[in-house]
Amino acid sequence: MSPKGRAVASALISLTLASTVPFAAKAEAGKVAPATKVFSFLEAFLKVPPAERSRIKLSYALLREGKRATGVKATLIEANGVRTPLPIDGEGRFERTPTLAQLQAKAQVSFDVSADTKLGSTMLLDPVLKPAVEYDARELVVTVDDSNRAIRKAAGPMAMMAPQMDGLKFLTVDSGVAIFPNGSSKPLPAGAEGVVFEPGQFKGASRVRLAKAPSAVDYYVKKK
Repeated sequence: MSPKGRAVASALISLTLASTVPFAAKAEAGKVAPATKVFSFLEAFLKVPPAERSRIKLSYALLREGKRATGVKATLIEANGVRTPLPIDGEGRFERTPTLAQLQAKAQVSFDVSADTKLGSTMLLDPVLKPAVEYDARELVVTVDDSNRAIRKAAGPMAMMAPQMDGLKFLTVDSGVAIFPNGSSKPLPAGAEGVVFEPGQFKGASRVRLAKAPSAVDYYVKKK
């Protein structure tokens, strides 16, 4: 997910702590924080059976002074002393996250920054859909429905407060249509970022055809 869908991530992570989680703990060299704090909500998400969360990807980005942090080395430290690098890419995104077992075993994350550096993390949500020119509309509907179901299940008692994905956004696409079994079509709403497919607005559609393949596919959440 690029900067496009941060509102969704912020809304969901607020179910646990906050969209930006500060790391206050210090180590002799650098900074250390509990893995469950750096990767807030991940433990609850991983407890959802894999088959039920297969259409949604959860990842995290490191923040420094409120902006994406790059050039920082992070290491997962388990209770038995085992250390595992957690690479961070050029956009500040963690390329690897802890396993459920590591989170439950109270692993910590160390960062090679000075103790007074202000770090935080933000959670990113992406639908598991590859960019394409044409999609099966039913596949898009299932992606939205299954994603919402997985989020609510992970949120548990706070499911009523979980964000609702209203559809999908195809970034950098100027136009597209939903095609129905009788051959008729209906244009997809277009905005500054791309075109949007809302299942409720295109009931019965069989295909979605875009003017070109999107740069990425994001969730769409209506402004309240």
